[in-house]
Amino acid sequence: MAVTTPARERTRREIVRQAMDLFQAAGYNATSLQDIATAAGCSKATVLYHFSGKPAVLAAVLEPAAADVAALVEQLAEVRRSEAQEFAIRRFTDLAVQHRGVMDVIQDVIPVIENVPEIAGLVADGIQLTEYLAGSDDPLDRDLAKFAVNGLLGECRYPGERTDDELRRLCDTALRRLLLRRA
Repeated sequence: MAVTTPARERTRREIVRQAMDLFQAAGYNATSLQDIATAAGCSKATVLYHFSGKPAVLAAVLEPAAADVAALVEQLAEVRRSEAQEFAIRRFTDLAVQHRGVMDVIQDVIPVIENVPEIAGLVADGIQLTEYLAGSDDPLDRDLAKFAVNGLLGECRYPGERTDDELRRLCDTALRRLLLRRA
């Protein structure tokens, strides 16, 4: 017997899928709940049945990436400090490629991110990940890590411009050249 997904869950998934497409195409701030509802083929009331508002829709769009970043931060807490930076670079590169479409949405939201408490966990984990990428407590290393992450997130914004392998090579090389100490 085939397992079917309940209509409510299918509707919720479609809302999230359409919201992602709209946030990428028009930007988070330029997309309304009505836009999302129309694209998903439902009413605005249906969107509000599933989500408390546009920030909650945004959180649902970002949830897979947020879960992966949270898992990485948890893994990094278990890794010896001497190995954490290398592990963070390798895994961040993989996540940047895997979630490259989400990067466009995140870049658009950064100016108003403090007004979106629904994604506070992702923000906190992103800050923690940046500290692991820095590899030290030195303020310059931390600033370089922020610079590198922001640059790579910007590069990941445009999914069709580079293949996954090209983007993976670029991210890995850039992070290593900027962040790893030379002997």
